[in-house]
Formats: sequence, structure tokens, C-alpha cells
Amino acid sequence: MRKKLPYLLAAPLIGAITVLMICFAVTYRAIDERSSRDEARAADAIVVLGSAVWPNEQPSPSLTARTQRAIELYHEGYASHLILSGGLGRFPPEEAEVMRRLALEAGIPDQALVLDKEARSTRESLLQAREIMRARGWKTAVIVSDPFHLKRSLWVATDMGITAYGSPALDSPTYTVAARRVYYTSREVLALWWYLAQRTLSLF
Repeated sequence: MRKKLPYLLAAPLIGAITVLMICFAVTYRAIDERSSRDEARAADAIVVLGSAVWPNEQPSPSLTARTQRAIELYHEGYASHLILSGGLGRFPPEEAEVMRRLALEAGIPDQALVLDKEARSTRESLLQAREIMRARGWKTAVIVSDPFHLKRSLWVATDMGITAYGSPALDSPTYTVAARRVYYTSREVLALWWYLAQRTLSLF
């Protein structure tokens, strides 16, 4: 019996690890499958979620890709306004301000740009976007972000009462570079689990 005890104790642990791996794989696949699907359609606004600003006020490749995708959508007539969301990170200026500069360089008029320079997270960005939309009577939005980020972003937006459609920045290196795609999608699995856990706990 003493010889069997380690195996009896190990069995539940192995089972738990197996279940966790299966859940991880299922979530990873769901995020990755959602990543490439573009739902862009006519909406009241295009919401661009921020990403890092690099030294010397330079946009990171991710921030550039997100902004460029939003610029394309604007020029294609999907919406008349862009909501640029992102506060101050490690390097100045605010992410929203850097996106604004890129949009102006692309010929988008300043009056078509609405900036949120305070948000520091996905949830904060979408809360701010919701308030901006409510104040202007807007109800629908196309959300632009890195592909791995869209599933959670749309989930959060829907929970906040925003009618949202996703449009991925497929040129971002977090998607085009295989190793980064695996890394960021894997990390997003944990972020999505954390969000769902918080949402579940809030119901009690």
C-alpha cells in the first residue's frame, strides 16, 4: 500500500494538469481562430485600442499597425470618427497622441479624431469609449487592435453594452512573426481567463 501511495497521490495532480492543458488548448484555438476574422462594417465610430510608445516618441510596430488599419477603415468610409484610446506608458507622449499624429499625417481631419489619453487597460479604454459614444449618441463601433487581442476586447465591449465589430491589424508583428504570435496568443489565454474569472465573481 505504501508503494502505491505516491501513484494514488499523483493521479489527481496528473488529471488536473491534463484538464488545464486541454482548457488552454481550446482557449488558444478560439483566440487564434478569431484573430484573422474581419467584421468591419459601417458604424458610428472606429475605436483604436492603444499599444506601446517607444523612445523618442516613436510608435511601436503594434501601435503603427493598429493605427494604419483604422486609417484604412476611415478612408474606406466605415465611420466618420476615430476614438483613439491610450494613456501614458513607459515613454511619452500618450499612446492616443501618437496615434493622432499618424492619423493626421494620413490626411484624416483633426475634427474626426476623439482622444482618450487616460486609459491604461483594455477595460478602461472601452469604458472611456462607451462614455464618449453615449455623449455623442453613438451606438456601434468597429474595434481595431492586434489580432490576438480582439476576442477579449469584443467580449468586454459587449458586456459593457457596446455593439461592436472587430477588425484585426493583421500587419502587426505579433501576428506575422510566428514566435510572437504563439507568445502573445498564449499570454492572451491567461488574460481572457482572468477577465472571465472577474466577471463571474462580480455576479455573486
